[in-house]
Amino acid sequence: METPPLVPNLDDLRIELARAERDLVCADMIDNGQRRQIEMDEARRRRDAIKTQIAVLHDAEGRN
Repeated sequence: METPPLVPNLDDLRIELARAERDLVCADMIDNGQRRQIEMDEARRRRDAIKTQIAVLHDAEGRN
C-alpha cells in the first residue's frame, strides 16, 4: 500500500484554493457581523496560505 505524498501537488492546491475562495464568499453571507468577520479572516488566511504554497511550488518547478 502506497502512502500519499506529504507535499500536495499543484492540482491539489488548485482544488484547495477554489474551496478556500468559495468559503470566503460563503463567509461574507453570514448575517452575524462578528461571526462573519471571524470566518472571513480565517478564510482569507487559508486562501493566502494556499496561494503562497502555489507560488513556492511554481518557483521550485522553475528551478528544475
